[in-house]
Amino acid sequence: MKLFSYFFAGLICTWLVVSVGAQTQDTQQQQLAPFVSKPLPGGTAADGAAEFYKPDTLYQYIDGAADVYLLYDFQSLLHQNFKSGSAELTADVYQMKTPEDAYGMYSSERSASYKAAQIGVEGYRSKGVLNFVQDRYYIKLTGSGTNADLILDQLANTISQRIGGVRALPALFRKLPQVNLVQHSQQYIRKDPLGHGFLSPAYVVAYGSAKASSKLLISVAADAASAKSRIDQLAAHLKQSGECGAAPELGTNGLQGKNSFEGRFIARTQGRYVILMVNPSPNGNEILKAVAQSLS
Repeated sequence: MKLFSYFFAGLICTWLVVSVGAQTQDTQQQQLAPFVSKPLPGGTAADGAAEFYKPDTLYQYIDGAADVYLLYDFQSLLHQNFKSGSAELTADVYQMKTPEDAYGMYSSERSASYKAAQIGVEGYRSKGVLNFVQDRYYIKLTGSGTNADLILDQLANTISQRIGGVRALPALFRKLPQVNLVQHSQQYIRKDPLGHGFLSPAYVVAYGSAKASSKLLISVAADAASAKSRIDQLAAHLKQSGECGAAPELGTNGLQGKNSFEGRFIARTQGRYVILMVNPSPNGNEILKAVAQSLS
């Protein structure tokens, strides 16, 4: 009797796990489907049924890139084909866990060669391509045929209006000094920023100009003690690979160093943040201090 009770309890637990998982998937599909449902602009109509992918099936759609999306807490994907006259279009709406995750994934694929698009939080485009990020969604649109780019604009605006939500950069970026900040250089990196796992996660931005800029990185630790541990690891790395010394003029735990393959570093901590610049410009010290003040 006891054995039967254990077996029955096991079946109940399994059923609950499967049931909750199915409900979660259904909820995600219900959230995504309205973004591309009727009515659509410019005579655009769905070409076939929408396809949905979740974390354990994403590789079926983007095999080589699935791991990167999973790193940024991918939740669900809606894939829908459309036709508008002779034009053929595709919409991929990636739902991530947080707006930071969505922006991080978007910024990892953004190319400097693409033209910026004023939609959502930020977007970029080239011929037949229009991608943008908004709230916790990364939207990728492609099209070919007559007036495809015009229809992509219309479709993107419709999806953006339906998503609503957050249309602003992650909060930390909004705190930073804007003078000499290179537009569209912001990145949120979940893993190994600058190739160093101990700096994860980090927010990255460039200061200077598009032609000559310095990279600024803000590593987010759990607390001030953890930030001190991270900057100590950076100092150890620089001492081992090049040279490093204290730079109290930069502020709390200030250091400067360099090596032959990464270049010159200046860094300090501010609370739970490690703030560093790689190959800083002549006014790098002032930028570092201004950033620290904005995070205080």
